[in-house]
Amino acid sequence: MRRVATLLIIAVVALLSLGFVMLYSVSPAQDSTRFLSRQVIAGGIGMAGAAAVVLAGYRRLRPVAWVLLALSVLLLVAVLLVGVRVNGARRWFRFAGFQFQPSDFAKLALLVALAHYGAFCQRLIHDFRWGVVCPALIVGPVVGLVFLQPDWGTAMLLAAVSVVVLVVGGVRWRYIVPPLLLGVAGFAIMLALNPVRNARVHAWLHPEETSQGAGYQAWHARAALTRGAAFGVGLDKSRQKALLPEHQTDFLFAIIAEEFGYVGSVTIVCLFTMLFVTGIVVAWRAPDTFGMLLATGISFMIAVQALINIGVVSGTLPNKGLALPFISYGGSNLMMMMVCTGVLVSIALAGPSPPLTGPDPTTPGQLSNA
Repeated sequence: MRRVATLLIIAVVALLSLGFVMLYSVSPAQDSTRFLSRQVIAGGIGMAGAAAVVLAGYRRLRPVAWVLLALSVLLLVAVLLVGVRVNGARRWFRFAGFQFQPSDFAKLALLVALAHYGAFCQRLIHDFRWGVVCPALIVGPVVGLVFLQPDWGTAMLLAAVSVVVLVVGGVRWRYIVPPLLLGVAGFAIMLALNPVRNARVHAWLHPEETSQGAGYQAWHARAALTRGAAFGVGLDKSRQKALLPEHQTDFLFAIIAEEFGYVGSVTIVCLFTMLFVTGIVVAWRAPDTFGMLLATGISFMIAVQALINIGVVSGTLPNKGLALPFISYGGSNLMMMMVCTGVLVSIALAGPSPPLTGPDPTTPGQLSNA
């Protein structure tokens, strides 16, 4: 598993390095390190957190799973009450010039709690009550509070990844499909009643007619992709970064495509694919069920978030407001992504579970026989 861990680290370091380069490229001329300096600090803190997880071992997260979940819920409630309001949304705490987004912490906290629950209740998880009702009480408060910020993109991401973890943990499809369809129907109704999200969907379907309104970002993102062609226009030669709002966060992939072209875009996709595949291998070979479910959740979370971001920039999906992991500007997101990487490396390097006096209910073998 050391080779798998090495490949995982290589993919993350490559993505992180490219992110640093691009943030330097898109920084204002009068302050060339505006984005880069803060991102380097966040990356350093994230690396320290990742190293701490590797040294302590991922199993240390399990005894504090409910504490982490409770803390994440408290932070999500607090940000709704006293958080900074930006563009009509309360998603951030701001202090000393830095911003922290509690939903980034909630991603890892929720996955740790679900992995712990799945490992502890694996013999009962085939039952509707233990496989659907109880997990809904874990997932519901986090997803609901994120939804209220409002941050619909992150709420959808958390819900989707939670379903993946539960299915891998053993929940039967016949139990999970009906509430899943009900949730999709409810989301569609709320989407139809929300004018802002309606405008985004309309802009996605009609990019040309909305290019000066709701579809402004998507239109200029496509222009950047087109101008980049095969090999790009060169580092720091983007024209669209002067026209594309929030290019350092949600739409940084468009600037990468413009400056490095199709080759650079495909390279990023390959690196995320490499990260996802190695993460799944880590999950497959994990020494216990807790590690398997946690690695599965983290791998899917990173991959799906990257897929959505790239899909939005390329025009395949309507605007969701999700950052590109390891690359987009955002301190709290980068810190938590680095910690998640540390968890994956810890699972990859971990030895067998400590022996128990009786049959170990946390081994993959016991899961398959449950």
